[in-house]
Amino acid sequence: MMRLAVALLFAAAPAAAQDRLTPEQFLDLVANRTASFATFPNRQPVGIEQFLSRDRTVWARANGTCAFGMVTADNGQVCFDYDDDPPGVQHCWVPFLRDARLFVASTDDLGEVQEVVDISDDPVACTQAPMS
Repeated sequence: MMRLAVALLFAAAPAAAQDRLTPEQFLDLVANRTASFATFPNRQPVGIEQFLSRDRTVWARANGTCAFGMVTADNGQVCFDYDDDPPGVQHCWVPFLRDARLFVASTDDLGEVQEVVDISDDPVACTQAPMS
């Protein structure tokens, strides 16, 4: 069902206004940097992810809790496996540009879209240390 929603999202905008990125292109933008994510369209903060490398992150949720993450690229998706999730749980996203803004669309059944509202060199700040 989510794949259909993502396909409809891409079909709804003109090709020039929206471009799907490969996971590698997305990682080129964020590797060794810190990305701030917000809900779309209302721009409520979701969290900040520090990409320690192309395959490791620290995810700081808006509530201040943190987790280490492993990043993989598979079938055009960027997937995150966090150390505080149950085994086998992954969060996968399809990155895309729309009107020169960077977004990710979740591949789960909820179809959430988040906007990358900032990319910086600042480290994440956590109220607790990641679990591992």
